[in-house]
Amino acid sequence: MRPWHDAIGLQATGLALHAGAQASARRLATGLGFEIRGGERWVVLGPNGAGKSTLIATLAGLLPPTGGALALQGVALADWRPDALARWRAWCPQFWSDPFPARVDETVRAARRGDAADAGTAFDALLAALDLAPLAATDVRRLSGGERQRVALAAALWQDAPLLLLDEPTSHLDLAHQQQLVVALGAHASRGGAVCASLHDVQLAWQLATHAVLLDGRGGAAAGPREAVMTPARLSAAYGVTIDRVEVCGEQRFWIGPRREGMS
Repeated sequence: MRPWHDAIGLQATGLALHAGAQASARRLATGLGFEIRGGERWVVLGPNGAGKSTLIATLAGLLPPTGGALALQGVALADWRPDALARWRAWCPQFWSDPFPARVDETVRAARRGDAADAGTAFDALLAALDLAPLAATDVRRLSGGERQRVALAAALWQDAPLLLLDEPTSHLDLAHQQQLVVALGAHASRGGAVCASLHDVQLAWQLATHAVLLDGRGGAAAGPREAVMTPARLSAAYGVTIDRVEVCGEQRFWIGPRREGMS
């Protein structure tokens, strides 16, 4: 997979989000501002219904924001043609469907046009990196949820776009494959790419992230470096449980206590 020589930049300014991208619906966030740049790994955190999937889809250009502005490479996101946008960003949804039979390797290859020059070693290495090589000839309809999720992630990576926007990419993955994904996304960022992924697991988010967006489910939001956003106080307030940061075997982890009355 190639490095990116043109610096990637996705800028959100005064972003407003509402449920279903309808201004009359429930407010998810207002005045949200941040910039995703090459080499950065962003996570989007928050309780159920806080707007994580809405934010990822909005950043991908699939939903319009209800306020504020989004620009990719200095050009308004709404002004990008779909084919040109696909060369800069890849989107991996939370759910997918397979209405007809297709092999795993065919499904992954379909994410990129004209890949003949790279179809050998790089393609095989990608399948191996996500433990998909033994499943290459398998019909995607016969896969488990975690196996199918790894196929979707492989397709997003094979699209070879510098910006990856991933909606809950670890929801079906076991512990080993979660760690495998962290390595793959870290390698993507090390080549100059950028990652923005919504996650539920704060431990995994801390491990993956350089930056974070935290949606509190009540219309509030914070964005910035991981250490500034993923504080025990902010996480506790957003999730409605007591959360503290502890050191385990020399690494930072989170202790999560029971829900307390009066917390929301």
